[in-house]
Amino acid sequence: MIRTFFLLFSLLALPPRLKEMKSQESVAGSKLVLRCETSSEYSSLKFKWFKNGSELSRKNKPQNIKIQKRPGKSELRISKASLADSGEYMCKVISKLGNDSASANITIVEISITVQGKRKRTLYCGYNLSLSQTISS
Repeated sequence: MIRTFFLLFSLLALPPRLKEMKSQESVAGSKLVLRCETSSEYSSLKFKWFKNGSELSRKNKPQNIKIQKRPGKSELRISKASLADSGEYMCKVISKLGNDSASANITIVEISITVQGKRKRTLYCGYNLSLSQTISS
């Protein structure tokens, strides 16, 4: 008697897991990048970004924020950061196998310089300062 056995091997793919994102502090006017990366090799990953719980979509994100997506990762780039960019940013990865999220806090501080002379002026980071002096004899 001959018996035939079939073995069925099932490869289980794991749900995506995001690497930890690092909180950052920077001065107004600077550039920042938040990276959202997964080690998952699953090809159908969808990334979403949130700020203080609200999704950053094409329609409602500030003009100085750009989101770039590549296989296995997404980057949120902030150019000319302002105090309004401070907050908690969360990246969420979504797939048929499961979801994961990671978050980081962005703190933007404003540095000012006060110049005294005939008129007192306060200058903020990101602005140009020209100084001139007239010497008479």
